[in-house]
Amino acid sequence: MNDFNPTRIELARKYRGWTKKELAERSGMTPTYIGMLVGSPTAHLTESSVEKIAYATSLPLSFFMLRGPGLDWNRLAFRRKKTITRNLSNRICAEFEMLANTVSRVSSMSNVPDKTASWLDEIAPTFDPQEQGVRRIAANTRAILGLPSTGAVRNMIRSVERKGVIIAPLTTKVADSVSDGVTYPNKALIGYFPENKPGDRLRFTIAHELGHLVLHRYRRPKDLSLMEREANEFAGEFLFPESDARAVISPSMMLEDYLYVKSGWGISVGAAVRRASDLGLIDGDKYKSLYVRMAQRHWIKHEPVEVKAEHPVRLAQMLGRAFGGLDDTGRSTVPRDGIEGFLGVPFELVNDWCDNRLTEKAASWTIMR
Repeated sequence: MNDFNPTRIELARKYRGWTKKELAERSGMTPTYIGMLVGSPTAHLTESSVEKIAYATSLPLSFFMLRGPGLDWNRLAFRRKKTITRNLSNRICAEFEMLANTVSRVSSMSNVPDKTASWLDEIAPTFDPQEQGVRRIAANTRAILGLPSTGAVRNMIRSVERKGVIIAPLTTKVADSVSDGVTYPNKALIGYFPENKPGDRLRFTIAHELGHLVLHRYRRPKDLSLMEREANEFAGEFLFPESDARAVISPSMMLEDYLYVKSGWGISVGAAVRRASDLGLIDGDKYKSLYVRMAQRHWIKHEPVEVKAEHPVRLAQMLGRAFGGLDDTGRSTVPRDGIEGFLGVPFELVNDWCDNRLTEKAASWTIMR
């Protein structure tokens, strides 16, 4: 069956987190036959076999008909902890690739000019910036996004989405095995793992991933820990500019005083304390003392002062334009058969990526050109 793309079988398997043996058992096939499909994709690929795999993986048949370049998973930027399994890493990479494919198809369908690449190209460094260079790039990014040079970023997600970057929550459950977000430097796309995380942590995650998009578009440090430090430095400067930090932080501040920073700039107390240390506003002893007090008060995971969680809207709006179902309030009403037929992914998964902002439409539909 030339209509089917055999490479999608392996993508589906990794997305579900199965071994080849598990896929064979769930599909009612032999491991040898599954191995043949993966190892020699043109061999014995029948519509019946693809239907069995589609049923087992709960993916539309159209998923296995889509074509296009995949992603180099080695270029995905997300911090893997020692506890992560290959299975979980594959699931994260596979879901992000499926999301990236969906965004590309929706972009072409919705007929919305993509100007994201131009501003990223202008600001992305081709050399290795020093610490001050990273802060300067973060300040320039604020200016490009239309934000003032100082003061809080009122809505981190919306500020980034307005410049064409797609932000979407991912469904893979990661617990504490990886960092909170994932990006691909050549895509204007940020995925994050919500899992009931507080708003301040989410804001820092988006700023951190934006740092990867900007700083590592044309360069990738060999030391992956340096990549993470650069992205953290970018996020700190973007959310809590140095001039603001120097104006409000003093060495004599007690732990409770940092709650003012949290409420004013929407970053966690922990991030504010680290920012103070990085800028030399407090010494090492003070930094350790504050963290000891945070641990004693159980603030490491549960800080006082709520920062409301932000929610992405751009992908849902693009889908509404593509399928002609965007109302005056920005709510998107889209057809299940259109989503699954043209995008090749389940309606429920796309709705999750849209932060549950889609409404299913049963009526007939047309793609907007």
